[in-house]
Amino acid sequence: MSAFRNTVVGSYPRPEKLQDTMKRPVMSRDEVDHYIDWAVKDQASLGLDTITDGEGYRENMYYYYQKRIDGITFEDMPQVTFGTAGFGIECPRVIAELRNPRFDLAQNWKIARDAAPANVEVKLTVTGPHVLYRFSVNERKDLYPDAQSLCRAWANVLREEIAEAIALGCRHVQFDEPMWTESPEESLWAAGILAELIEELPKNVRIGLHVCGGNPRRKRVYFTKYTDIVEAFKRVPVDELLLEHCTLSYNMLELFDLWDFKGDLAIGVIDQRSDELESVEEIRERLKPALEYFPAERLILTSECGFGHVPIDITHAKLKRLVEATKLL
Repeated sequence: MSAFRNTVVGSYPRPEKLQDTMKRPVMSRDEVDHYIDWAVKDQASLGLDTITDGEGYRENMYYYYQKRIDGITFEDMPQVTFGTAGFGIECPRVIAELRNPRFDLAQNWKIARDAAPANVEVKLTVTGPHVLYRFSVNERKDLYPDAQSLCRAWANVLREEIAEAIALGCRHVQFDEPMWTESPEESLWAAGILAELIEELPKNVRIGLHVCGGNPRRKRVYFTKYTDIVEAFKRVPVDELLLEHCTLSYNMLELFDLWDFKGDLAIGVIDQRSDELESVEEIRERLKPALEYFPAERLILTSECGFGHVPIDITHAKLKRLVEATKLL
């Protein structure tokens, strides 16, 4: 039996070839159900230990939530830029209280769980409240006078649906918070709000946290070092971290010189931004430094970010190699 486990970060392609855009077409409920069933069975067939519902039914990681809640309008959206690499997108406006969420998190997780083999874990991946606040243009300062109050409002509506999924049997929830590296000056209070959300969830649920430098159209767009936001990491009670590693320009493991993290590290040993297929030996070399910080049983092999913008044939090849490395190392 392998000492290592493997997982996916979250997003998976759609089976059909799509234009590479940050604004994917909206799916009907039947189409969502069909996609989740396909994505789960496709991931499981590769031999992965922990999978997701694929996320491919989402327009993107923030529009999906913003389109399915009261208080947001997609009319007259301003163009907003983020980071220093020229990434920008039209962001919807907050025009009333955020209420009546219709994200279907519980339903989507249950469809995925029912479609997956019993020996495969299905985690619920959730866009974090800081991301949702950053991509919302606040026009109701009377309701949400500052950034923190709008971020906390997003956390409150997420909590409702996460609790529903847990009630159905979900025992692994992963939050995605890439914007900590886009606006590191906000990361400490953003971590505090995420911690508030997590602390109100049942204690028998495994909590994961994914932080990266962004991945729109397979490009990193934010460049804050993990060591620069170590105080934010320390603030959130998580069991598993999912972090970039293999293509960073610095040694991200220095984070653990500054923080005695007790959980598991899902380490990015596969580069989903490149079409080039890694060898098992390359994965071994990428993994080797982490063994100086973590025993093998606390290391999980994964990619640096999701495969949502990666062609399906390349996705298959890279994840098959990830599974192969898990078994051989």
